[in-house]
Amino acid sequence: MSSLVCSPTQTAITDVPHRLFAAWNNGDAAGVAAQFTTDGHMIPSNGAYLTSRTAIQSFYQGAFAGPLAGTRMIGKPLTVRCLSNSTAVIDGLGGLLKPGDTYTEPEQVPIGQRIIVSWTAVRVGNAYYMKEFQSTTIQG
Repeated sequence: MSSLVCSPTQTAITDVPHRLFAAWNNGDAAGVAAQFTTDGHMIPSNGAYLTSRTAIQSFYQGAFAGPLAGTRMIGKPLTVRCLSNSTAVIDGLGGLLKPGDTYTEPEQVPIGQRIIVSWTAVRVGNAYYMKEFQSTTIQG
């Protein structure tokens, strides 16, 4: 069996969560939503089921104005698996940083603020976007 090579590069795939984190860290709901395909789905760790870029943006507008105000997100890919030349699954580890937290690596983030995530990224032109996103808060 030959191994698949995601096109254009693995870096383009792992840029997707980094772009999402940058938007999150700026409290930018539109920027978070822009990392998804227009029909992208998201299941954040609170269990909401969001089925479009518009729904994702609306959810984060409320969250960044409320319970997630001032929070930051850090994370890193654990594995990247190519399903085709234009589709990849990324499993990652992340952490939700509360205002004042200074953690730099997800492993440092306390249980209850640390998340395990799975993203399905698809290539659109030369860039990748999230098609599916699911996160779970790691419990003790």
